[in-house]
Amino acid sequence: MKVLLHWRMVLQSCSLCINMLLWLDSVPTLTMLTILRTFLDQKEHAKGQLLMLHGNTHRPPLIHRQLDEERVSWLALAWDRQVQVAKLVKSKMIRHKDWKLDSAAVGIAWLNDQMLAVLNLKGQLCLFSKDGSELRRTIFILDGFVFDDSILYHTHFSNRFGNPERHFNNSVAVRGATVYILGPSFLTVSRLLPWKERIEALKMAGDWMGALDMAMKLYDGHTQGVVDLPRTVDSIRGAIMPYLVELLLSYIGYVFEYISIALSNHTGKGGAIDGLIDADRSLLTQREEQYARVGGVAVEFCVHIGRNDILFDTVFSKFVAAQSGGIFLEVLEPYILKDMLGSLPPEIMQALVEHYSGKGWLQRVEQCILHMDISSLDFNQVVRLCREHGLYGALIYLFNQGLNDFRTPLEELLSVIQNATRKDATSTCYRMLVYLKYCFQGLAFPPGHGTIPRAQLHAVRKELLQFMLEDSKMLTSEVFKGFSSSSGKCPNICYLLWMDTEATLEVVKCAFAQENFEPTSSTLDASVSKDEEDTDIESPDSQNILLQSVVDAIIHIVGLENEAIHSVVVGTAESEESELWPSVSDFGHIVEFVSFFVSYKRANASQRVLKHILKYLTSSTTSYDDKKMPPQKEVLQLFNVVPQTDWNSDYVLNLCLDAHFHQACGMIYTARNQNLAALDSYMKDTMEPYHAFIFINKKLLQLASDEALSFRSTVISRFAELVNLSRECAFVLVIDHFHDEIQQILAELHSDHCSLFLFLKTAIEVHLSGKLDFSELTARNYEIVESLYSGDLEDYLQRLSNLPKLFDRNPISMTDKLVELYLELLCQYEPRSVLKFLETFDSYRLERCLLLCLDYGVTDAAAFLQERVGDVASALELVLAGLDEKVNQFIASVENAFSRTSSKSISEIEQPDIVLNMSEARPVLDVLRSSIGLCQRNSQRLDPEESQLLWFQLVDNFSDPLKKLYGSKVVNGKGCWSVGGETTNGHPTGKGFSQKMVNSAYQRCLNTLRRVFSQFVGEIIEAMAGYIPLPAIMAKLLSDNGSQEFGDFKLVIHRMLSMYLYEKRILETAKSVIEDDSFYTLSLLKRGVCHGFAPQTFVCCVCNCSLSKEGAISAVRVFSCGHATHLHCESEQSKSSNKDFKDGCPVCLSMSDTQARNKSPILAENGLPKYPVVEHEVPYGVHHNHETDHVERSRGLHQMSRFEILNNLQKGQKSFHIETVPPLKLSPPAIYHEKIQKRVSLVGESSRHSVRSGKPQKIWHMKEPKSKKSGNWLPPKSSIFSSDKNQVQ
Repeated sequence: MKVLLHWRMVLQSCSLCINMLLWLDSVPTLTMLTILRTFLDQKEHAKGQLLMLHGNTHRPPLIHRQLDEERVSWLALAWDRQVQVAKLVKSKMIRHKDWKLDSAAVGIAWLNDQMLAVLNLKGQLCLFSKDGSELRRTIFILDGFVFDDSILYHTHFSNRFGNPERHFNNSVAVRGATVYILGPSFLTVSRLLPWKERIEALKMAGDWMGALDMAMKLYDGHTQGVVDLPRTVDSIRGAIMPYLVELLLSYIGYVFEYISIALSNHTGKGGAIDGLIDADRSLLTQREEQYARVGGVAVEFCVHIGRNDILFDTVFSKFVAAQSGGIFLEVLEPYILKDMLGSLPPEIMQALVEHYSGKGWLQRVEQCILHMDISSLDFNQVVRLCREHGLYGALIYLFNQGLNDFRTPLEELLSVIQNATRKDATSTCYRMLVYLKYCFQGLAFPPGHGTIPRAQLHAVRKELLQFMLEDSKMLTSEVFKGFSSSSGKCPNICYLLWMDTEATLEVVKCAFAQENFEPTSSTLDASVSKDEEDTDIESPDSQNILLQSVVDAIIHIVGLENEAIHSVVVGTAESEESELWPSVSDFGHIVEFVSFFVSYKRANASQRVLKHILKYLTSSTTSYDDKKMPPQKEVLQLFNVVPQTDWNSDYVLNLCLDAHFHQACGMIYTARNQNLAALDSYMKDTMEPYHAFIFINKKLLQLASDEALSFRSTVISRFAELVNLSRECAFVLVIDHFHDEIQQILAELHSDHCSLFLFLKTAIEVHLSGKLDFSELTARNYEIVESLYSGDLEDYLQRLSNLPKLFDRNPISMTDKLVELYLELLCQYEPRSVLKFLETFDSYRLERCLLLCLDYGVTDAAAFLQERVGDVASALELVLAGLDEKVNQFIASVENAFSRTSSKSISEIEQPDIVLNMSEARPVLDVLRSSIGLCQRNSQRLDPEESQLLWFQLVDNFSDPLKKLYGSKVVNGKGCWSVGGETTNGHPTGKGFSQKMVNSAYQRCLNTLRRVFSQFVGEIIEAMAGYIPLPAIMAKLLSDNGSQEFGDFKLVIHRMLSMYLYEKRILETAKSVIEDDSFYTLSLLKRGVCHGFAPQTFVCCVCNCSLSKEGAISAVRVFSCGHATHLHCESEQSKSSNKDFKDGCPVCLSMSDTQARNKSPILAENGLPKYPVVEHEVPYGVHHNHETDHVERSRGLHQMSRFEILNNLQKGQKSFHIETVPPLKLSPPAIYHEKIQKRVSLVGESSRHSVRSGKPQKIWHMKEPKSKKSGNWLPPKSSIFSSDKNQVQ
């Protein structure tokens, strides 16, 4: 007790009141004192922070602490709106958590070691965890009372300002889960409800969902705010589980009773369903929705708490009693599909299948079975249900996952196919094929259930393939009878081939994919025996044996070993439902299947089978797409694999010749050593011509002696055909093998000008670029070619990769004769490419090439050559030759367009653009641009007169059509727009077109043509403006068109003037920028030199008398050097000196007199030149009120440039003789005045004249001196330099 009183005294002395609610005897007194001292230190620091941050009265904190089971003491403190929780660990106080409140705290207490009860000034009782999370909040103030009536306080203590404060000591107490709040006249008791009472309170309030939700949270261990539950989750679940079951059943009973009463009120028959259906159909729907809602709650609650036994026993029986068992079963489906319900009891499974089967929802039942745990199901019952209702997907899943049996599902599916018609068995057949494909690829069925183990995969494939090859046991089926009568037996695969041959063979291919037969490199586990390894993981050879058995079975079924294939008739021949197998497409799929594996050496085939394959591949009915190999490539693949002794070369050669398989024929001829025939065959293949060159390259390297000479001569004789096949490969062939015979080859090519042209074109390309384009070798069939001709193709590509070295070793010299020959051929075959060749090739004879271009009428190339020889006028004439004809065609096409189509919908502005996009306008535009380029290139090197004649000739050629368009009433001069006659396109204008319509169309056409040709002339003038003076251009236009109206050439002149104004505006802008910059720089210079002078001493440097002596009548003169004199002293000295005495400082002039005699001008220290000062120059300041203007006059014999003055001043020193610097005359640039004057004049004309009335007067003063006739046009000094800041800006 003494200790407690001592603590209270200490606390009172610190102006803090602490309420110790519970003391633990186990805490030593010394430890408690340590806690108290630490607390006081922290509180004093916190108090200072609080006062600094908030600036209000510090409220007394309240403290409560308790020791938990781990012997850790917890301390809770609250002051103002701050709560802090700390813990004492090994006599050390550690802050755990602190948080803010929304109102000041008046009391704090521990409910247990996890929760804190905090009372605030709003009358709220808040429940917090020790981590600061708010759990509950309620109001402890009773209705009709205020805060002061609900809690007791006293004001015995004062704050530091001497004001009394309310203290709530001993007003709050806690016992168990109850909080006692002492008021002035009554005691408030707040109790924390136990978990069961909370749930019951929600039930009584009708909030069943809230009660169930709270129950599930308690089950999950969310017990914050609960004080009467164990600590561990398992103990909590064991304690509350009976109540949870009771809660769920009471909820179901309550809702069912409510639904029953509601139905009874509507039917009046005790809720009978029959009466309900007749009374109100919508009420039945509402009833089902209510039961479904209850079922969903029950399922989710039971799944959450893990009591499926209650769900399928008690809950389901309640639904059945309420005649809603089907609704309950439908509620289970989403939980099964989400894998929340992995198993169902047998009776529930039976009821589910029967209910869904009755509604036709078998696919939904199958999906449910696929999501169930097989180990928890009644396997036999589920299998029986799947068989009865045709749930074959679920049946496959059960056998694969439950029994690891992959064969039995196939038997089940095959039995369905055998006993059904083709139409009814289609879906089952495709399900079976999908199942086989998944198994062959190593995937579990149905999709999304993982993969088949690698060690088991080969055994599964073998088992399924063996089942497909077994003889069918269904002896009575029509398929069995048809196949047995045709081939003698009927394996199980026959049913699948009969249903869909292509799909079946594709599935079988999946079992023998190439990547599936790579030997595994991974070592097996030690537990796997050697026998098991040999059984499960087979080698590629054993797989090929199995593949051979499959191929043999298919060959036997179709009858490929016979001369004629088998035809299977399914059904009686007399019935309409009989079907014949295989069809033409089915037979093609079978042959391609066999050929595929034979060509890859995976299976063997006899000569008769190979004969059928080759006959099919070479038939015209064979088709292929990008996914398949072309038939010829398959034939070549077979030739590479099958020995030549297994097929008759004569028979196969005839087949290939009929099918135009030139590569196959070439391979056969090559095998017979008939090289020339092979060459002929390869050269016939124009789709892939490089095979011929590969063959030639190979034979030239292999053959020797007479055979080589004969073959070489044959190749040379047929070289023209080789060039037509591929000019690049032919040129490489010449460089590589026939470099010495090139003249002989050229002589052979002279008989075929086209081949000669292609060969020379390739030679020119190599001469210019040094490379060739072999993109054909990277075509879409390159991979197939590489697989068929891997060795030969690699050798040929290797030689092509060495082309640069080959060209260097065996170059072809391009003589003038060859170049001229190529140019002549180029003029014949590609006249548009002549100009490009002449521009890129520089070694040719100009005169001969010019004659060739003129002979063949290649005007652009001839003009280029005329330009090169310097005859620009002739070049321009060639370019302009035929312009009249092109213009007439262009005008005629425009007439036809306007006469056929109404142009009302076309804007007049867009019509010229549309006209210029016509095909007839392109030749005119080409001539225009070519001639402009010609004139621009040669204007610089010609005389001005010659250049003008050149440009004016071009202008005349394009202005003549414009004159005709303005001067003639008809467009083309033939009167095609006359009314009542016929237009140029032959349409009558008298009946179908009125005179008004014809005139309107004519006028639109005429206006459009005028605009177009005005645009042509404008482009020429715009191009020549940089080479011909604009006055000359204007004189040309006016002299040639003086008789025309000015409006005729308005567009041309307007465009020319706008271009001129644009250039003028650029020059004016540049001039304005330069003048502004000069004015700104020189104004800074002027500011630096125009300032007053201060004398160094107040003594005259001549008479040594004081400058400020009384009675001094003479004025004082101060020089820039700092010396000062009386005016009368200076005048007396000048009279006594010689005539050459210079006006200036007498001291400084006497020192520099010697230098002035030797040099004139001399350089000052700052680098500025010093000139002799004239008589009237005054380089000093005088204290006279009336100063003459002779200071502003000229200073020397000649005036210096302002830029020169600026540069010299920048290089100078700090001190210089200002009297040697000429006077600086500054004024703003003229363009600056013009801009301001223009702006002011515009403002003066507007209504806002009074706003800017001050500016015109200022600008007038700045511009007025310009009108004076005197040489000094600068404004007065006071008007310019009155404000230097404004002038600089």
